[in-house]
Amino acid sequence: TGGAPIGTWASGGDLNRDVIYVGGTVGSGSNSSALAFGGYETSARAFTESYDGTSWAEVSDLNTARYGLGGRGTTTAALAFGGTPGSGRAAETEEYNGSSWSESGDLGTARYRLAGIGIQTAAIGAGGENASGNNVDVVEQYNGTSWTEIAEINTAKNGLCGGGSTTAGLVFGGEAPPGVTANTESWNGSAWTEVAEMNTGRMRLASADTSASNLIAIAGGPPNTANTESYNGTSWTEVNNLSTARHALGGAGTSSSALAFGGEPPGSPDTNATEEWTAADFLIKSVTTS
Repeated sequence: TGGAPIGTWASGGDLNRDVIYVGGTVGSGSNSSALAFGGYETSARAFTESYDGTSWAEVSDLNTARYGLGGRGTTTAALAFGGTPGSGRAAETEEYNGSSWSESGDLGTARYRLAGIGIQTAAIGAGGENASGNNVDVVEQYNGTSWTEIAEINTAKNGLCGGGSTTAGLVFGGEAPPGVTANTESWNGSAWTEVAEMNTGRMRLASADTSASNLIAIAGGPPNTANTESYNGTSWTEVNNLSTARHALGGAGTSSSALAFGGEPPGSPDTNATEEWTAADFLIKSVTTS
C-alpha cells in the first residue's frame, strides 16, 4: 500500500530575473512548458516568462504588478489572483490566453500568499494574509467570471500551497502562529478535513500536482529547505531534494514532471535558478504478505 515516485531534480534554464514570490502554471502536463508571472525583484513585478523546456522568454506582462499571488491553469489558459503590489493587498484576477492578460472578477477578500487549486475556469483561492496583516481562513471559488465564498479551511494561515480540483483539492503547509505548520487539509467539494501532516512543516513552498492524491511539495522554510515530499492521498513521503534550498519559489507541472524556479536561498541573494523534476513511471510500494 502507499507509494512514492522515484524522481530526481536536474538543472534547467535560468529565469531572466532573480525573483521571489512568483506565480506559476504548466502547459502540456510536463516541465517542458510553463509560465512564471509576477513576483518581487526590488519591487513588485508584472513580468511574465514562458519556458520551453530549455530557456525562459519574456511574454506579455500582467496588468497589475504584484507578488505572493495565486496561480493556476496552463500556459494558454492561466489564472493569476490576489497578491500585493507592495502595500495593501490585491484582489485583482487576471486571465491569460496564451498571448495577453485580461482582467476578470476580483476576489471578495484581498490577500496575498494564498493557495491556488484548479484550472482557469474552475479555481479555488484558500487562506492567505489580509490587508490588516492577519491570517485568514477564507476560501473562494472561481467560475470563470466571479468568485464566491465557500466553506472555510480549518486553520487560518498564509504561505500555504495547494493542488487538485474544485471537487477534490488539498492545501498544506503555511504559517499559523506560533510558527510554520505541516498541517494538511483535504477538500471534497463541500467541506475541509484535516489529513496526514507533512514530514517537515514549512511555509512559502511550491508544489506540482497531477491530482489531490498525487502531488509533490517543494522546498520552503524557515529555515530554508530543499526537501521534496510526495503525497499519495493518504500520507507524505520524503523523496529526493532540490539541489538548492530556498523559500518563496515558484512551482509548475505535475507530480512526475515538475519545475521549481526562483526563490531565496539561505544567506544568498534571490535566485533565477530553475530545476526540473522527473519521476519514473513506477512507484516504490510496500507489500504485505502472509
